[in-house]
Amino acid sequence: MKKLSFLLLSLLFTAQTFAQTGNFDFKKLEKDVRQVVQEAYRASVYITPYDSVSNRATGGSFSGVVIDTAGHVLSAAHAVKPGNLYEITFPDGKKFKAAGLGRIPRNDAAMLKIKEKGSWPYAPMGWSSSLKKDMPCVSIAYPGTVAAKTPTVRLGYIAETETKEGFIRSTCLMEPGDSGGPVFDMKGRVIGLHSKIDLSLDDNFEIPVDLYRKYWNALTKPASYNELPEAITVPADPQAQELKVMPEIAQLNIHSEKPNERLNKTSFKLKSTSGSTELQILGTLIRPEGFLPETAVKSKSFLLSKSSMVGDHPIVELSAAKSATAKVIGRDEANDLVLLQVDHKLKDGIALGTIAIDSVVFADLGKLLISPQPGDGVLVSVLGNTQTSIAKGPNPAFIGIGTNLKDGKVVIANIQPRSPASTAELETGDEVLSFNGKPILNAEDLGKEMAAYKPSDTVNLQLSRAGVPFFKRIALKPRRMAERHIAYRFTDGRSERRTDFSRVLIHDGKLKPSACGGPLYGIDGKFYGINIARLSRTSSLAIPAAVIQKFVKQSLTGLKEQAMLNYTTFDATTWQ
Repeated sequence: MKKLSFLLLSLLFTAQTFAQTGNFDFKKLEKDVRQVVQEAYRASVYITPYDSVSNRATGGSFSGVVIDTAGHVLSAAHAVKPGNLYEITFPDGKKFKAAGLGRIPRNDAAMLKIKEKGSWPYAPMGWSSSLKKDMPCVSIAYPGTVAAKTPTVRLGYIAETETKEGFIRSTCLMEPGDSGGPVFDMKGRVIGLHSKIDLSLDDNFEIPVDLYRKYWNALTKPASYNELPEAITVPADPQAQELKVMPEIAQLNIHSEKPNERLNKTSFKLKSTSGSTELQILGTLIRPEGFLPETAVKSKSFLLSKSSMVGDHPIVELSAAKSATAKVIGRDEANDLVLLQVDHKLKDGIALGTIAIDSVVFADLGKLLISPQPGDGVLVSVLGNTQTSIAKGPNPAFIGIGTNLKDGKVVIANIQPRSPASTAELETGDEVLSFNGKPILNAEDLGKEMAAYKPSDTVNLQLSRAGVPFFKRIALKPRRMAERHIAYRFTDGRSERRTDFSRVLIHDGKLKPSACGGPLYGIDGKFYGINIARLSRTSSLAIPAAVIQKFVKQSLTGLKEQAMLNYTTFDATTWQ
């Protein structure tokens, strides 16, 4: 109990220090972001074209925001066509029909209007003319890779109030699906609509809301304007002086480094190999109180990490000058988790067995999160959604070989460069004997067996080369489809295993794939889970603490039984 109290007090002290770093108040920022979410979330809508003949929504979803009780919806011109029918879905799941109204392709502004009569939740329009560089802003829209019917929250700031093309440039991350989604000032007012991106993660371009004010009369008519229509005078913002510049927001990570030194001690670098591929990832130090008797952990430490990025013989970097070999205790392939044991006692760690697990609810959206990065400080992000699932990606498992039947034998005819087979140093002419113990008798057998596996699964191949049998353990990878959109080509890229999770948390941390496996905390020191994947340009994923707790308990059951057996044997010997 004393140990638990000490941990909680330590984390509380860390959080208090964190919230009062220098002249920057993290708690105030978090409070303001959460307030924006409370006020604007319900007005942020999911939009899909609607086929009135088949009476169903069709593909090509995008985002928008309701800005008045009459049901006017602002969105992007590249997604909206005048006169077309659309289905509007509110975050509570209620659906209504809307008609496309005016669009101005030149500045990408467009409007729709809900056809039914009703009283709609809405967010008021702000004034883009009131914006200044380094003002914080919040995006609430529907990124396509998340595929959730509730919007995802992201935090950013104004990087440019007006580009050469007339857009706002912000750091609120966006991707396909977000088009037309709203960006809000810290008073919960719409200041821009998502339009396009560039390669840099800081290049997110928004349609200024003043354009909708300026061309309101034209946009309320179902027409497409090749030339700018007649404009009206835009009044001044009566609350302009209440919007505050926050220069520190561009360097949140730097401002939060020092006070989180204790939390950083729960994150370690791991190295291992899979075939000839070197793997690097982070690990999270946990304490097994509540799962194992104290006698079983006197000289041991335990870490959690991302299973698909940890080989069978990982090395833990304990310090700049010291490393230790870790033993794999258990793997959870469904959640891509691995539990490791190190025969070295490390200080601190998360007392996972004594944490009371709370579910994430709507009121938590917008909370500030921190991801400790060993040697690199911390990464600050914002909680974007409640727990959700990420469906299995469209890319099938892939090994990278083509086979032919030759003289009654299934042999490798070709090997794709940079594929798992190439990494495993397979050669053309190698005979394939079995796949995970199942005989391969013809060229189609391998494909049929592969269909049951997903990217990041590890399989065992038995082969023969020049009459000499041998085995290869190979980690499968996804077969990448053509992804030419710039959203898929951002710096650092996505994790290889990033889909097929039944319960994850989403945040907008710009995690490198090699920086997954580490812990995710709130600024109050609360442990939220393990960063498990960089899903996309906008989103990183974390496995929630409740899922982790269950996995660790199951994995340590065998060790606990062994520890109790050893204790019983020792006790009996002493008694005799």
